[in-house]
Amino acid sequence: MPNVARVILDSLWDEGVSAFFMVPGKMINAYMSNYRDADRDGNPRIAPVIAANEGGATAMADGYARAAERPGVVMALDGPGVANSIGIMINANADRSPVILLSGHIPRGFDAHDALQDVTPTGIDMAAVLEPVTSSSLQVRSDEHPIRYWNRTLKKLVECPTRPVYLSYAADVLAADSTEAAISTSSLSASRMMCDQQELDQVLATINASASVSVLVGSHANKRDVRNLLTRLSESHDILVGSTVDAKGAFTESHPNSVGVFGYSANLRATELFTQQTPETVLLLGCRPTQFNTSAYDARLSSAQNVIEVTSSIEDIGNFAPGSRTLLCDELLFLERWEASLAGEAFAGNAALRERAERTPLWESIPEDTEAMHPARAVVALNKWLNDRWCVADMGNHRSFATHYWTTHIDAGFYSSTNMGVMGWAFGAGIGVSFAREEPGLVISGDGCALMNGIEIQTAVRYRRNIIFAIFDNASYGATRMNNRKNLPELSVLPDHDWVKFAESVGAEGFRVTSVDELDAVAEKIKDSDGVHVLHVIVDRDSDTPAQSYRENLKSFARSRSGSNG
Repeated sequence: MPNVARVILDSLWDEGVSAFFMVPGKMINAYMSNYRDADRDGNPRIAPVIAANEGGATAMADGYARAAERPGVVMALDGPGVANSIGIMINANADRSPVILLSGHIPRGFDAHDALQDVTPTGIDMAAVLEPVTSSSLQVRSDEHPIRYWNRTLKKLVECPTRPVYLSYAADVLAADSTEAAISTSSLSASRMMCDQQELDQVLATINASASVSVLVGSHANKRDVRNLLTRLSESHDILVGSTVDAKGAFTESHPNSVGVFGYSANLRATELFTQQTPETVLLLGCRPTQFNTSAYDARLSSAQNVIEVTSSIEDIGNFAPGSRTLLCDELLFLERWEASLAGEAFAGNAALRERAERTPLWESIPEDTEAMHPARAVVALNKWLNDRWCVADMGNHRSFATHYWTTHIDAGFYSSTNMGVMGWAFGAGIGVSFAREEPGLVISGDGCALMNGIEIQTAVRYRRNIIFAIFDNASYGATRMNNRKNLPELSVLPDHDWVKFAESVGAEGFRVTSVDELDAVAEKIKDSDGVHVLHVIVDRDSDTPAQSYRENLKSFARSRSGSNG
């Protein structure tokens, strides 16, 4: 008879989860002891990936969830291990990533005895700590129907929008036998959200009667089937498509109908299209109304004759562009109905709209290098040699340059932490993405981020990942320095570090580059090589980020809230 841990592991396997991420601990031994060479049917079991720390493991689960489009799983000892994961759980919650945090805690009978690592209500109540940043936060201290709690947790993962979940069992409950069966989310996730048919028909009639239509796609629409159908519609009817910051790459940016990113560090073409050259109808598909996505609440988003928001998240409906027409509907179902409603020639003005859009450059111009390499030039050089790789961007100035200057050439080719921006997240997230996609990847991070979580490069080496880690070194906390130039230098300036020696110390191959020519030479050398490589990229710390329109809109929004006209 299987124990509780085995039922959960088999359930994860049935859900299509191929890997989980963890740091071992005594109270989760029941999970680990279930591992053998094969499962009950002789197939390979889910791969356990041992991270350097629980925060890194949680970031791996987050990256896996985004790339695999299914839950990412992290296991940690409750108490200190779960505490180490909380920062990334907050990040996953902010970005609506379906991360499952599984843990084990003190056995029954130890509570109320001042036991070591007591996380029950008689100690540090970890379920209460996690409650604000999860859709379900449960501790189980009874072997009566323990799988009911797992099933309830699974149900939460098919809600829209998705959120991370936390489930902790007493160590002896995890090891207890169970005759209960886990549910399958395939029986729950078929609830394709559908609005009133008459309302849908009216929206489609408005769109189809328009002379020109463009689409801004957001993170709720960043799913494989939606991406494929949107690309087909774009090609069939010459529809220009941009993406919000958190959905960069949802429409492949090397496609001739792409206008790039709208929002923070936006592409010039996308900003011009959606705020200046507006088509008759702008369709906002699965967009979240965040500060970054809306370019600090740019009011010009509502200037098209018809602005229509379609999203599966009731939390977001009507908030992206004030005054827009809204439709609560599953994004894929909407596109299917839209495609079926189109007949013959449509959107006669799209060709002219595209010609106008192409007159606007995609990027801001890059200043000439002075003493140090401009970060934008580094991103462009990496993109030239490594555009067949997925890219994960960390939080900091380098993220702004990557958002603006990196052009995705592959499906879903870009991942970033958008709404919380935990520094160093990309090191673990990149490893998680690599387990979901099993394709070569690139992580763009900074020296400040590397100081926080760069140790996970060692995990990438141990598990033979095919990842290039590009550490943009400006010897400072770059984003902080730009906002604190009048403060003491030590508040943002970092000492020089040798990231090549660090890479070599954990088994990776490292290269130091100080110019575009050097970066070109190294990237050409390693672009087809397997394994883990670290590029120590020396960049200028004083280069302004390509986010001028965002900064202007943010100031304007702040003035409007304060009542100031100055």
